Amino acid sequence: MKIHQSLFLGLSLLSFTAATAADGRKVDFAMHVKPVLTSRCINCHNTGTLLGELSLENRAMAFKKRVNGPVILPGKPDSSMLYIVLKLPAKNLKAMPAAGHRITDTEINLIYDWIKQGAEWPEGKAGVIKPMKTRSDNS
Repeated sequence: MKIHQSLFLGLSLLSFTAATAADGRKVDFAMHVKPVLTSRCINCHNTGTLLGELSLENRAMAFKKRVNGPVILPGKPDSSMLYIVLKLPAKNLKAMPAAGHRITDTEINLIYDWIKQGAEWPEGKAGVIKPMKTRSDNS
């Protein structure tokens, strides 16, 4: 029973997320963007690994000035590296994520809409993203 409830909840969230991007409603960081960054980005882009000189653990780190320029330009998704690298073909060496499953078009559209809408990223606990535990973390 619990498996069916979890599956239903996951599918409901996915369909709500898809509807949010498609109909132009406000994209909420905690509800829409944070889950994508948590599942697809944070394990490589955190202070422990710092791949590409980028940590997405919180707002200050994500918006930090970098040698290659800002990763997120609020209001300008087409100039934001976060969006650009997600849109690159998988064969491109700069395409993200570099390993694992590609981000879905729905997730990419959410990131686009979020940046277009100003890339609001809350301070404090709501804006913190922690790397997910790996098998080696549990040993």
